[in-house]
Amino acid sequence: MNLTTLLQQVRDYSGIAHKEDIARLAPGLPPLPTGWHPNGDDSAAIPDGDGYSLLAMEGFLNAFVQQDPWFAGWCGVMVNISDIAAMGGRPQAIVNALWNHDLCSAPH
Repeated sequence: MNLTTLLQQVRDYSGIAHKEDIARLAPGLPPLPTGWHPNGDDSAAIPDGDGYSLLAMEGFLNAFVQQDPWFAGWCGVMVNISDIAAMGGRPQAIVNALWNHDLCSAPH
């Protein structure tokens, strides 16, 4: 396989395609607080007294969860701990967030 074909396969990979919405929204986000480095990770910095609390959340493709639910759960914990650590934080709690496609698309 040549490099051009490999790069096209990476561009077409559904896991990458699902990140396109982030690229569209990122330019409209407010600037980082003074002293923060832009190369942190995907955690939200929530003002908390004199500092910030970091919130991380991971969404998974349904096929990944169906193929290996235990590993998907493990990844959800590991990735969020990594995201918070990359921002200089210390994980203190974990919350599960679940969604259902059928409920999300129901009329409001």
